Amino acid sequence: MGINFIDGQLFELTGKLVSCVVSVLIVYRFFDNKYLRVYRSKSIYVGIKIVGCLANVGIYLLNNALSNISFWIMFILLISQCFYFDEGENKIKYYFTNVAFVFSCSICEAIGGAFVWAWIQIAHLAPSETMLSFANNIGGAASTIFLYYLILKRLFISEKTRKISVGQYTIYVAVTSCVLINIGEILFFFKFDFSSKDYIFLMIDMVFVILINLYLFYVMDAVAENKELRYKLALYEQQAKSNYDYYIRQIESNKTVMGVMHDLRKHMRVMEGLKQYGELQELQDYVNSFEDMISPLLMRKYCNNVILNTILTDKAGYCEKNSIHFQLDIQNVDIDFMKPIDITTLFGNVLDNAIEACAKTDEKQISLKIYPFNQFVYIQLTNSFDKKIKCDNKGRPLSDKGKYHGIGLENVENVLRDYNGHIQFTVEEHIFFVEIMFSHP
Repeated sequence: MGINFIDGQLFELTGKLVSCVVSVLIVYRFFDNKYLRVYRSKSIYVGIKIVGCLANVGIYLLNNALSNISFWIMFILLISQCFYFDEGENKIKYYFTNVAFVFSCSICEAIGGAFVWAWIQIAHLAPSETMLSFANNIGGAASTIFLYYLILKRLFISEKTRKISVGQYTIYVAVTSCVLINIGEILFFFKFDFSSKDYIFLMIDMVFVILINLYLFYVMDAVAENKELRYKLALYEQQAKSNYDYYIRQIESNKTVMGVMHDLRKHMRVMEGLKQYGELQELQDYVNSFEDMISPLLMRKYCNNVILNTILTDKAGYCEKNSIHFQLDIQNVDIDFMKPIDITTLFGNVLDNAIEACAKTDEKQISLKIYPFNQFVYIQLTNSFDKKIKCDNKGRPLSDKGKYHGIGLENVENVLRDYNGHIQFTVEEHIFFVEIMFSHP
């Protein structure tokens, strides 16, 4: 083999440096994705990344597994204590999760090394010890990047991570495959008698490929986060619009209340006068008219839960004003275990969708049934419709209003996951059925 001792040492040192840099950056990426920063200054975190990389390289050069493990445990506990925090997590669980993540990264790195070793055996290669160390470090770095974004992120940061798309998965596999193929090619080229410059070029090429790999994965992750933020923004806009519509209805209702209160004494005097003159029939008619006028202002009682009762009263009033027949059948069910925001999300979204669909039909009908079923709460909502309904691959009806419309149902599904729930959609002639079951978590 044409590579000399000095070049071999340079390869080994470069491989360890790349491995250390990738490990530290992956760890900080994990902390930034999962937790909140203690300090606002970005320069502080750039500084501790540099210090972490240099310290990791120094420990790594000792070639002592115990020192390496001890360094990572102390390093993780230090940044967990001083630079990041999580308000909602138990401290013991917080530290344990972070240490477990580092050990998981070590396993991912070992998988890459095992893959390199398997390739050497299959290809019947015989690289020197320094070249084998370089290949193992580069392969371990590549597999750590790949498995972090594919598995570890979804295992340790599942609550903040959306499902990986097929396109994104394909790019992950393609990029990592290119890296591993390059490693195999370099090991193969070591069989030939190249000059030192040629070997150095191969080393720089391999390092460059790893850095490009890390950058591409980072960019794709940032794009996915940006998509998630735009999705959440659309949800907030939808919720804001719903709140705006509710407040507009409340303003109209308050105007009616003020009108009734302004003329209340006049109404009382008229009724007293009719009573004094014995005009009983006219008095009864006047009382009935007065009751009809104030009845929309009264809170109807459909159930014992205040939040749900408010929602049902609001939707029933809207249906009455827009000539929509709204039939309710609510038995003695207890949903007080649900968070108020979850009740609003669940019932507000499905009822809004039903009202919007049947408002375009000639037979405007909505039926809502809520009753207990064993240990579950069962909900059946039906509404009339007159257009053909398109559904996605999960059976959810698709909105015809364009991007980010109809996302309320996905929000409903997110709520139901917290209550062991399930939602199902069916269509029979011109009636759309929504069936929901959930229980106490």
